[in-house]
Amino acid sequence: MKRLNITDNHGWTPRKLRKQERKIKNAHLRQRVMAVRLVMEGYLGKDVASMVNVCRQTVSHYVSLFNEGGLEPYPSS
Repeated sequence: MKRLNITDNHGWTPRKLRKQERKIKNAHLRQRVMAVRLVMEGYLGKDVASMVNVCRQTVSHYVSLFNEGGLEPYPSS
């Protein structure tokens, strides 16, 4: 199984993503940002999936969306 990679961080660091997580009120959006941050920190997709309680394919989708557009698809509230 191929490791998930953040190919374009759009200027985001794990620390900045963690701060953003705290600002997001919508639990689903917060979960998406958390999954991306954990992948950015080096966790395997299957481990991230277990941590945020989604399937690995969902984590892969979140990473793909992030690589394409950063946090643009994620409103802050």
